[in-house]
Amino acid sequence: MTITKSTPRFRSPSIKSIESAFPGKGKAAKAIFRMRRSELESLPAGDARVRECYHAPSTSDVRLHCLDALLETFGIEAFQTRNGTWVEYLNTGDTYAPTIVRMNGHYRIASWGDIAESNGSL
Repeated sequence: MTITKSTPRFRSPSIKSIESAFPGKGKAAKAIFRMRRSELESLPAGDARVRECYHAPSTSDVRLHCLDALLETFGIEAFQTRNGTWVEYLNTGDTYAPTIVRMNGHYRIASWGDIAESNGSL
């Protein structure tokens, strides 16, 4: 029997990119990006998120809460661009500080302020 690891169906930042924004936490954050939902729910932050929701949250929502706990940011926020695209990000407390951003189903390291300005949201 051959066992294959499933790969995520989304893009995520490299360990090096994560390290540039969150020193010392790149490997742990990348591990969260690679986790399946059941693994995310086994983490304290993932379990807490699932328990506080009346309806089951999306896997991306649970993943962002786990990353928020690991990276010690100030929660998850979102805004909608002029063309209707939703952008979710980990709040670092600084509009122009690099953070983890989820946009169009993919994650990257970017400043949410720069994205908002370039897409007409500020």
